[in-house]
Amino acid sequence: MKQDLMAPRILELENRTSATGKLTFFEPSSDFSFQIKRTFWISSVSVGAKRGVHAHKKESQLLICLNGAVQVELEDVEKNTFHFELSSPDKALFLPPLVWSSVCIGKDAILLVLSDQEFCEEDYIRDKADFANLQSNYQKSR
Repeated sequence: MKQDLMAPRILELENRTSATGKLTFFEPSSDFSFQIKRTFWISSVSVGAKRGVHAHKKESQLLICLNGAVQVELEDVEKNTFHFELSSPDKALFLPPLVWSSVCIGKDAILLVLSDQEFCEEDYIRDKADFANLQSNYQKSR
């Protein structure tokens, strides 16, 4: 079965361990090309608080939990749901466009986000009802 390359999925990040510590890195490849145009991180959030709670029209992101753990709930335009736990800096979650996301923050979590777009407020879908309409229109067009 061919994997949908635009589906949310976990990427195993490369790392090297030596006597001086562990180095984890992300380098785009022919298997997964991702041009980083913006980087931000989320920290000092109350345990159990939700972040995200929106979708993007064009933007894709890589989410990496550098410390602690986060629970990520996703719903795509085809109404498929996904649940991921990020609790290791060795894993990145690929979040494609047109996926509603909600991130529940754990104790002392630091979430790094790499984006392929510069910030653009018009790219955000912040109202769940608007996203549900998009899902309905998508289903009707199939």
